Amino acid sequence: MSTDAGFSSVAYPRLRVVADTRVDERDRAAGHAAGYAAGLRAASITAAALAVEQAAEHAAVLRHTEAKSDRAVRLLAAAAEALDNSTVPVLREAEGTLVRTALDLAEAVLGAELSQGEISARRALERALGQGEHLETHTVHMHPDDLAVLGLSTQNIPGVLFVSDASLSRGDAVTRFADGFLDARIGTAFTRVKNAMLGGLA
Repeated sequence: MSTDAGFSSVAYPRLRVVADTRVDERDRAAGHAAGYAAGLRAASITAAALAVEQAAEHAAVLRHTEAKSDRAVRLLAAAAEALDNSTVPVLREAEGTLVRTALDLAEAVLGAELSQGEISARRALERALGQGEHLETHTVHMHPDDLAVLGLSTQNIPGVLFVSDASLSRGDAVTRFADGFLDARIGTAFTRVKNAMLGGLA
């Protein structure tokens, strides 16, 4: 034997190579699964946070839209009320003026037609005598020209005393009874019509 000592490399066989490969694959699979699961958890948390944020933004947009809509409705209602308050009285006044003017015109036209001639005097007499028969004596006041047109034969009605009254207009008559009177003047009739019509406009 030689005493020269030399160094040489020695190779030792690996005895657990197969087992280590299986452990590495198992560890790699476990790590992959753990990483995948952690990634899913993180993604789920991020998605949930994003969903909450989007829901909050959506709710804020809805509240803002509803507030704008409510404000617009209130403004529209206020504008409509202001318009009504400014136009309705004007329209009512215009309608009242129109009715009064129409009635004044009708009164003037009818008054002119009814204040002339025998027909006018007879219509005044008919209104003054009314529809019923009066047992007591009563007086009928008429304009002097109307009495002249009626003539004496008409003025001889039993129970009726005719009185010439220049304060009345042509075509007017007033009947006086012991307990009251009947106003058959054209102007009075128109006043009643005006009051009835204009009272409906109030």
